[in-house]
Amino acid sequence: MDRIEALFARKKSRILSVYFTPGYPNLNDTVEVIKTLEQQGVDMIEIGIPYSDPMADGPVIQKSSQIALANGISQRTLFAQLENIRQEVSIPLVFMGYLNTIMQFGFEDFCQKAKEIGIDALIIPDIPLDVYEEEYKSIVDKYGL
Repeated sequence: MDRIEALFARKKSRILSVYFTPGYPNLNDTVEVIKTLEQQGVDMIEIGIPYSDPMADGPVIQKSSQIALANGISQRTLFAQLENIRQEVSIPLVFMGYLNTIMQFGFEDFCQKAKEIGIDALIIPDIPLDVYEEEYKSIVDKYGL
């Protein structure tokens, strides 16, 4: 059973999932933010990959993304920061990112690296369901995301 399934099997209500922007407020705060959230009782964390044009995000997340990008966060930096995260935390971690950003890394390479560092799932809000099922689902399934 994966971490998300285990969470929902264990807790039927009052699950606290928190979103945050890596690289905000400072570039190297990412791991400490994740560890602190788990220590404070958060059940699951959504890690929002900063993007210069976050169309599905409100003004607060847009601003945190702008600051994180100005701080120097990138996908490669984020993967490096999270390389040993599973030695630090055990709660589910979910990446939220836009397809454009993921494609810059390479979709399958992104999924493979996400799985290697212990990411449990992906949220990609700008992929229509039919396109996801035709073009991306098999890759996501291959890596158990």
